[in-house]
This record gives sequence, C-alpha cells and structure tokens, in this order.
Amino acid sequence: MARYTSDGFVLLLGQQQSRTPLPWKVVEEVPDVLRGRSLVLIGMTYSTDAVDGTLDAHLKAFLTRATAGWVAVVLEPAGVVEIDRARPARVRLSPNW
Repeated sequence: MARYTSDGFVLLLGQQQSRTPLPWKVVEEVPDVLRGRSLVLIGMTYSTDAVDGTLDAHLKAFLTRATAGWVAVVLEPAGVVEIDRARPARVRLSPNW
C-alpha cells in the first residue's frame, strides 16, 4: 500500500510499482459482497474478465486490474476478512463484521 487518500487508497503493483488507486466505495462494499456467504474465491486473474461470484469480479466492476489478492491482504489485518490461503485462495467476512 502506498498511501491513503480521502478518495481511497493507492496500491503499488508489479515490478514497475504501477499506482493503482482504489476508491473507498469499492472497498466499503466488500463486507456486503461477502455477508451471508461462506468462503468466497478470491479468484484474482490477470485478465479483464473475472469469474462471477468472486472477490475479483466485484473489484473488476470498478477497476480492470488484478487487485483482489492485494485487497484481501489489506483487509485482513484490519479485521474485515479472514483468508484461507489453501489453493485456491478464498476469503470470508470476519465474524466481527
């Protein structure tokens, strides 16, 4: 994570550390996407397409970059999600949410 702004946060991705801004709206909707579901595939693909029902699909509706794994890793220490790192990686809403 590069920084937080009033609009969202910025990730630096890849060797080139490409600036990837994520609006707060996208991040704030993640609990609603996960609520009532058990483990949800993170489903990050390096394509503009995404598999329906994955965290990747939710994020790609706003930004066509592979960010789902990175977003999950940022939300985990914040207590929003729990990550099952067994392959394929999955995520679920933390019981505290």
